[in-house]
Amino acid sequence: MGLYHESFGSKDNPTLILLHGWGMSSSIWSSLLPILTPHFYVTVVDLPGLGRSASTDTAMTLEKVASSIVSELESSTAEPLTQPAYWLGWSLGGMVALQIASQYPEKAHALMTVASNPCFVQKEGWEHGMNPVMYRQFKAAIESSPQKTLSRFAMLQIQGGEAAKPILKQIKAVLADSQPTQLLATLALLENDLREPLSKLSCPVLHMYGSEDHLVPNSTIAAIQAQARAQQKTVSFPGAGHLPFLSSPEAFLQAILVFIESIKKHG
Repeated sequence: MGLYHESFGSKDNPTLILLHGWGMSSSIWSSLLPILTPHFYVTVVDLPGLGRSASTDTAMTLEKVASSIVSELESSTAEPLTQPAYWLGWSLGGMVALQIASQYPEKAHALMTVASNPCFVQKEGWEHGMNPVMYRQFKAAIESSPQKTLSRFAMLQIQGGEAAKPILKQIKAVLADSQPTQLLATLALLENDLREPLSKLSCPVLHMYGSEDHLVPNSTIAAIQAQARAQQKTVSFPGAGHLPFLSSPEAFLQAILVFIESIKKHG
């Protein structure tokens, strides 16, 4: 499987690996690179079947996606995985990053998730996700009208948040430049339930949310806090929707730096 990835900044800095959300590509991070690279050696990855990454000819699972990303980065000439890295995943990318931290704990210095959910679809005992009927309808719409449904999904991501118009413009530019080949297979990854792996993580974790996110309900924050162990923190950005890193980039960077400083301070 050929996975697109690219690294930026100095290798003398700590490694930060960014994983994007469903239907998108690593281009969603482009506007953040200027503020991240002074602090990190940044590697962006296109998830399998999305962006510029090739499709997989086998059944797609979170375990296989995690394995393919780690294997690709370990063999890369850019060498982003010579040491444990900071993994940061947005939305679906947060699930993938969580899976990597669980599956390869020796590769994860810490985990950061953005507008993500350990269980995106409601299940018994977890009402903090998408209604199963709505999820099945969305899945059917992707199968019948992928481009039209992606456009609708872009609108959902900005609803309620600040700077909606410029962010929508960015999203549309990323979608126009992307040719996803496995929308359904990657969407199905959201059906996983990672609550148990999350509860067992040994590395520090930071969960970041937008207070006005229409895709990850605010109740998720309280649920995560209730289940979190001491090394798991949550941050909510006021006025932000599903893309707080685009609407509040400086506050987003500051949250990351404070989290990492706290890791250094407490060993």
